[in-house]
Order: sequence, then C-alpha cells, then structure tokens
Amino acid sequence: MSEDAQGHFDLKSMIFSLVTPFMLKAVVLLGIPEMISKAGPLSLKQIVSRLSNVKHIQPDLLERILQFLVHKRALSEKIDEKDGETYYGLTPISKWLAEEHHLLLLCTHEYGMAAFQKVNEAVLDGGHAYELANKCRVWEHDPGHGDEYVKLLNDAMVAWSSVTISLVLEHYDGFKDVKKLVDVGGGLGMCMGKIVKKYPHIEGVNFDLPHTVSSAPAFPGVAHVGGNMFESVPSADALLIKSVMINFSDEDCLKMLANCYKALPRGGKLIVIELIYSKEGPFEMDLDMIMIGFTDGGKTRRFEEHKALLENSGFGNVSLVAVPSKEQVIEAYKL
Repeated sequence: MSEDAQGHFDLKSMIFSLVTPFMLKAVVLLGIPEMISKAGPLSLKQIVSRLSNVKHIQPDLLERILQFLVHKRALSEKIDEKDGETYYGLTPISKWLAEEHHLLLLCTHEYGMAAFQKVNEAVLDGGHAYELANKCRVWEHDPGHGDEYVKLLNDAMVAWSSVTISLVLEHYDGFKDVKKLVDVGGGLGMCMGKIVKKYPHIEGVNFDLPHTVSSAPAFPGVAHVGGNMFESVPSADALLIKSVMINFSDEDCLKMLANCYKALPRGGKLIVIELIYSKEGPFEMDLDMIMIGFTDGGKTRRFEEHKALLENSGFGNVSLVAVPSKEQVIEAYKL
C-alpha cells in the first residue's frame, strides 16, 4: 500500500476511534463488568440470561461489542474445551470499569460531548468550549441544576484520585510531621480520609465549594469546610493541592496559590500532586485535549511550568519527588 493510501486509512482509524469509549459505556450501563466481577468469566449465553428482563435483546449485537472489547484488551476471552463456549473475563483495564466507571460516564456525558463541538469557536472567538456549550463552567454546576450530574462529577474526581493517593501514601512520607493539613479543592474528602487514616495525628480539613462538601461523607479526623479557594484558604502548617492546578489557567492558579501562601506560616509546606506533562506520553497528551474540552484554561504542565507558578507566588525550595504514578509530588515552602 502506498504512503498516501496508508494515510487515508490511518485517518479513518483516528475517526473511528471515537467508538471505543461508547462501547465501554454500553457494557457498563448493561452491568457486564460488574456481572463478571461477581461471578467470574461468563459466556455470551450466561450474560444474556442475566439480561433476561430486557425485551428484544440482540445477542449477536452484544457478541460483536464483546469481541471488539477483547480486541481492545478491555475484556479477555477463553474457549472452554468442554462446552466450546467462549467465556469473557476482566482484564486490568475492565477491572477498573467494574469498580470506578464514573470517569468514563463523565467523559461521554452529553455536556462533555457538546463542549468538544465548540472547540473551534473557542479558538477563533475566545472563551472556553465547555462554557460556550453549556452556559456555565464545569465546576459551576450545582445540585439545583442537576443532582445526577453533580454526583457523577464528584464521583469521577474520586475515581481519578483513588489509585494515585494510595501510591503516594505508600512511597512518600512527607505527611508524617504535619500537624494540620488542608486539602485545597479536596472534593468529597477521599484523599484526606486516606491520609488521616495513615497519619491519625493529623488534623485534617477537606476544603471545597459549599455544594460539594455538603454531600461529602464523614471521615474520622476530617472536617469538611466550604469556601472558595480563589477568595481564601483555611490556615494550616501544610496544604495539599491534588489534581487542581491542571483544571485552571495560569492566571487562576496564581490567584489560588497566592491564597495558599497567605494561609501558611513561615516555613509551611505546600504539597502539590499533579501529572507532569511529556510530549512522549500519549496519556498526557490525550489528557491535555480533555482539559481543552472540560476546563476554562486548564492544561497539563511540565515540572518547570509548575515550578515557575509556585516561585512567582512566593514559594521556594521547589522540588520534584518521584512516585510510581502518572502524577508526581511537588514540594514547595513558604520562606
């Protein structure tokens, strides 16, 4: 095949790749990953039997979807020698679908899809794609404008952070001498709950918008405090910012960091946990495009860019602490 013809088909593959998250969404809404998680590998017949309360089910259509997800390594398959049936199991990818599918449902929600239809307008006319499409910023949805979506957004943020915070706590000991810790933009408080569980001497504060913390579950040793980090931040001897800066422009980050600086005593520590951008990383580049669709100026950043923002806010002794995760730890101090 000529290079020109190959380019033609490569373009088609890029276009058709949009189906993958929607096929994942289909099996999640059918409850298939959860079925397999509970029962073990299942054949097509067994899966269909568990969907027997659905009228007009199409087994042949379902089989095509399952085979597609096997090709994508989202499901495994094994032919049983006794009955000749193909049994579908979970892989390291679909294991997470069974447990934490909220991020998938958020990214394939109509609000997000509408935002990506507005990217060209954002480029030409200014503004932000999500706000152009949905008439508000992603963080401005409140329970009065859709309880289900707000819950999905909060649950997706928990799913985003759960693995990283566990890895950080396993490989980073920078919380051990902290007396009071505020998680700035901490969502439902899952991260703070895990930190205080490991370090019960810490007085933990989970700080986020009032409508977010109003639905946060209770965690021993953690107080939920509502407020706006662009206006003020509760004082403490250490602050945590996890997966927050990526959602905001440089200008907004500087406003938030200025409030963090005010909230810390001299010598106080700021612990930032963020993805570090690399052009060699397809995950990082894909996520940067997600930021274009969902946020108002958010982006992935190189360590040098994080360091510049922190130093321009008055922080010093900025250092990178590597952990075995896509997200890394950055420490900075109020000198």
